[in-house]
Amino acid sequence: MVVPGRLPLDAQAVLFIALAVAAVVLVLVLSVAILSIRKNVDRITQRLDESLRQIEMTAEDIRKTTAAVREILSDVERGVSNVTHFTEGVRALRGTVDVATKVFDHAVSPALVNVASVLVGFKAATSHILERFVRKEEKK
Repeated sequence: MVVPGRLPLDAQAVLFIALAVAAVVLVLVLSVAILSIRKNVDRITQRLDESLRQIEMTAEDIRKTTAAVREILSDVERGVSNVTHFTEGVRALRGTVDVATKVFDHAVSPALVNVASVLVGFKAATSHILERFVRKEEKK
């Protein structure tokens, strides 16, 4: 039966219409999927950019820290050099002090003992003399 104003649909026409609808649906599904993938790729790209910026900032901080550490190590090396120089000076002075100590032990120390002995003897003599004068005056 043929309805006026309508074309008869045979199996091939129905197949073509079904294929056309399937193609449109497939295109719509693929378009939505591709847009979703594009959004995800954009997010990943943005996060990757942020991560790279963070890495650059961290690398810059590490560079600054390394420069500060190098400066500190340079100061420490100068300090060690100063301590080494001071130690060498003390060693040289120690040799001089050792010589002075030996001179004191062998020459000055006996001389001081002799001077002290003379002073003690002088005190004893003075005391003895004064005692004799005091006794003589007491007897008178």
